[in-house]
Amino acid sequence: MLAPAARTLPPATLWWLDRFREQALERGVPAPDVDRWLGLARPMLRMAADGNGPVVGRLGGPLMLPPDVPTPGDRHGAAGAEDEYASDHQLIATLDLSAVPPGATDLPLPPDGSLLLFVNADLEPWPEGGAVYVPAGVPVEERESSPDYEVYEYDTPEELDAELRDVGDLRLVPGVSLPTTPPDAATLARHPHAETLREVWSDQRDGGGGWQLGGHAANFDDYGDPVAGSAEPDDEAPLSDRDAWVLLAQWAGFPMSILYWTITRQDLAARRFDRVAVQMQANP
Repeated sequence: MLAPAARTLPPATLWWLDRFREQALERGVPAPDVDRWLGLARPMLRMAADGNGPVVGRLGGPLMLPPDVPTPGDRHGAAGAEDEYASDHQLIATLDLSAVPPGATDLPLPPDGSLLLFVNADLEPWPEGGAVYVPAGVPVEERESSPDYEVYEYDTPEELDAELRDVGDLRLVPGVSLPTTPPDAATLARHPHAETLREVWSDQRDGGGGWQLGGHAANFDDYGDPVAGSAEPDDEAPLSDRDAWVLLAQWAGFPMSILYWTITRQDLAARRFDRVAVQMQANP
């Protein structure tokens, strides 16, 4: 019943799926429907300071980039105009991809190198951010960066960075995920008990921690699936295939909110991290 990528998960992780199946059957969901839903299970990794796995990265600065890579950010105003200015993106996490075991997720991640995740967590008008991949062996240098934005629930970007640095190393913990976001019409047609099944998993799953790499996006107040939503941009760009997008990472680090970094599987395999999309769901 499990997808091939989920079959090799450690027994302690698969136990959560066994428990889910028992709970779903007790709720009256027919066994074939439970097993069909279990086919949606995807491996993922939790990243936590109190984990017992290998160190995978750290939060906050310093920002280390190759000399020829621009500081991530956005430019506002007309080029060359007096009101033109740059807005640096804030570094949230630096991940060492060589610490990610093969098969620990079903994402086509690079086998090594560093992945830097950025976001300016400002709800007005929307969060800005992205990701930068630095291949292994490429020389890097510390880069000055001055994010200037109204941070959600923090006074300044510097206050947020100081708190991030205090967290310490992030360690890996294997995990598994099932959908918890509201099902669309197509999902309900294939899984008529989807509402009950996602409710059971939300009650029985092992938490997930603040950080997650791969897997299904966590539900936030039934706002919708941010992965599928990545195919429907708000800037009048052409729609893309909803099934092409995957969750790269998510972070429940701000009060009453979750940040999501998403990308198409094709772009991820091609190392096109410049095409990562960032979303934030919050209830301020």
